[in-house]
Amino acid sequence: MNNPRIYKLAVVPKVPWYDQYAYAYGSQHDYFHTKSCLKKICNNTNIEFRIIYLKKFKKIYTKFDGVIFIGLSNDAMEFLSSSNSIDKYTWSFNQIEWVNRREIFKFTNIIFEQSTRDLTNYYNSNNKVIYTPLAFQGKKMPKKNNSFKYDIVFNGTLDRSRRLTSKTHRRDIILGLLENGYSIVNFNGRAHKPIEKELLIKLKKFKNFKVVNKFGTVKHYSAGKYSLHIPFHELGSEKGINLNWGMTRKELEDTNWLNNWDIYRCIGARANIITFDCAEIRSLGLDNTNCSFYKSDPSNIDMMVKEISEIVDTKIDKLIDRKTWQDNTYMQRWKFIIKNIMKDINFS
Repeated sequence: MNNPRIYKLAVVPKVPWYDQYAYAYGSQHDYFHTKSCLKKICNNTNIEFRIIYLKKFKKIYTKFDGVIFIGLSNDAMEFLSSSNSIDKYTWSFNQIEWVNRREIFKFTNIIFEQSTRDLTNYYNSNNKVIYTPLAFQGKKMPKKNNSFKYDIVFNGTLDRSRRLTSKTHRRDIILGLLENGYSIVNFNGRAHKPIEKELLIKLKKFKNFKVVNKFGTVKHYSAGKYSLHIPFHELGSEKGINLNWGMTRKELEDTNWLNNWDIYRCIGARANIITFDCAEIRSLGLDNTNCSFYKSDPSNIDMMVKEISEIVDTKIDKLIDRKTWQDNTYMQRWKFIIKNIMKDINFS
């Protein structure tokens, strides 16, 4: 009996390996971690993968049986919408494309969708869409950190000026918590940028505040007794604010329609998380046993500060359990993706 033929799969990340977004703890574009996961997962399958970037892929795409795009650039969407005789898959966030350009996915075998919204009204008749969120690059579950210098750690930039409303809500929330007397450290890899410097002026007046010009690693997410997660989005560009996302302005700015990297980084670090209470975040396995929740959004900063303060005052330490940690690794995501691609492949 002959062995089934080898299926050659191109894996095309949107972000090149040398970009800071490619290797950040939580990025789906991490070349080396993706290679590590796929090497292990594809070892006993008929899939032979190659991680390749778009410019080169387009020149030699006929050498592959299928392609999965990890994130979509305009050039990737152009290829995806063509009728080339190659299996097409994508793992990407497509909220705005579904609403405005759903024909892009006409010839796509499976869309592994990151948007948490119900987009079924926009699907093409032949589409197979599977919700597949982001994750973190976890190989070994870290021990719980019990040594803290700060009450709260916040990882991220403060600038949200690309929103229409509540443009300074991150700064204002931290300011309110500092005024309540909590010690806070902000790991902010753009702290030297002009707009960040301006937002940091008020915060730096407090002796209980420190900013570190680095983006968060695993240890940074556990630098405080609590790790504060603020998931409310900005929209990508000033121009993008007014595009049709298929949501009301309130939904767009004050709900959570894409679980961003930072919640996965918090989980990966086994931090004592404080985050927004919503179905999207709870779907990751977070609940009242392993996470603390506030219910207010940036339309009411004072109430957010009050709720977060009440949580910090409890001094309760909640631990990310092994299952929640394991379920949110990129290894699990890639197992899921390859399993579904294999179902779609006709090896005969």
